[in-house]
Amino acid sequence: MKIDLRNLHQVSTLAKHRNFGRAAKELNISQPALSRSIRILEEQLGVRLFDRHARDISPTHYGERVLTLGSHLLKEAAHLERDLELHKELGTGEITIGAGPLPAELFLGIALGRFCAKYPRLHVRVIIDQIPRLLGFLRSSEIDIMILDTRGIEDTSDLNIVTLPKYKGYFFCRAGHPLAAQSHVTLKDVLEFPQALIWVPKGMLATMLSDGGLGTDEFSEMPGGLIQSYNLKVLLDIVIGSDAVGMTIAPIYEQQIESGQIVLLPFESQKFWSACEIVTLERYSLAPAVEVFRDYLIEAANDVKASPSPGSAD
Repeated sequence: MKIDLRNLHQVSTLAKHRNFGRAAKELNISQPALSRSIRILEEQLGVRLFDRHARDISPTHYGERVLTLGSHLLKEAAHLERDLELHKELGTGEITIGAGPLPAELFLGIALGRFCAKYPRLHVRVIIDQIPRLLGFLRSSEIDIMILDTRGIEDTSDLNIVTLPKYKGYFFCRAGHPLAAQSHVTLKDVLEFPQALIWVPKGMLATMLSDGGLGTDEFSEMPGGLIQSYNLKVLLDIVIGSDAVGMTIAPIYEQQIESGQIVLLPFESQKFWSACEIVTLERYSLAPAVEVFRDYLIEAANDVKASPSPGSAD
């Protein structure tokens, strides 16, 4: 075998810095040793991997090929090392969790509280972001498990998906809003006001527009305007301070509903449900810590009480 993982790591680091000195420093070896290693590899392969210039270096066509194909092997090797490390002992190590804002607000904290009480020595990182970015992190092994709505993912063939309980979605507005006193509200009524929403897949927005009697090409010009944020507190404050209408899962703003700050609108539709799922990569077995945490997530999601109907005191 002419190329090993050490070679790939050196080639990748050298391409990143485009300088032997800086690359050698990151690799914790001497510059002559790195130069010699790259030269020997080029001789063994019979091709030049880097062009040497007066001030820097750059990958050749062959170097780019090694970088493209080698990056996958480096990621796989890193995932293998991480997987074995987590398998050694459940009580130590690190797991990284990705989540959308709704599951993060609903039950992620509950699951993590129970999990960390049992395994306090584990280092846990949480990333809350939009679906495409989280999916990229998962596929590049930067996160171990994610909790989100997979309806915006076109290709799920490489994913293992565990479905969690669904929660009904409601439109809500501030007390005193023009829609708050109405006994019946249509989607067209709702869309006449600014929409304060978290990031959702375009397909769901298209459904909203279609059900409201608007064409899907009108999304860029929502009749009442559109405000999007990943911060649920920001969205809540916008709705309380304006005529904007938000969409929520009732348990998230339970206190504000009970205090009368906000009102759930009497709009009924079978299409507006949360659809949170636990997602991992299909081709990898789960490390014990990740597998145990998944069970805590399922338990916490089932413990969150169901959403009340508009006007309900429960």
